[in-house]
Amino acid sequence: MSRFKEEKQIEEDKKIYPPFLVEEFRKCREEIRIEEKTGKPIPFEPTKITDFTILITNIWKISSKDYQERFWVRQELPMRGDTFSESTMTFEDAAEGILDPYVSIQMTKKQRAMLTQLFHLVEDYKNDRDTPCSRYGEKDEEIVNDPRWDKIRVYAKDVYEELVKED
Repeated sequence: MSRFKEEKQIEEDKKIYPPFLVEEFRKCREEIRIEEKTGKPIPFEPTKITDFTILITNIWKISSKDYQERFWVRQELPMRGDTFSESTMTFEDAAEGILDPYVSIQMTKKQRAMLTQLFHLVEDYKNDRDTPCSRYGEKDEEIVNDPRWDKIRVYAKDVYEELVKED
């Protein structure tokens, strides 16, 4: 990929994704270029971010009204097909795996408590009889504009910031 194409791709990524993902994408593309040039694989060096990438991405989606309006409600490209149900289901699956007491994931007590709280907030919201049923995105606009969801979105932003901050 030429430098011009790379810079253009980074600018497009910045319009959609949080900074940590933009940086991860950039690193990944750079590693691919190095592997193609040298023929040698780049050793994988996991970080806190790589352990939590799916979880953090979905927490960010839950925290971002702009993302939800663009991709859940208006179904814009390139994320067409993402919905409230898809994002929250992926979040819940990732959170359950990380919160499992038998899984050894490095996180602070505060991070674990906040993640547990967010998990329960999302789960309770989805199970509430007053929450619009939106299995295929048909009621996502109602959810995005629901004051109860807004409170969860605000809390998700706090959880996201706690998880991505440096120790």
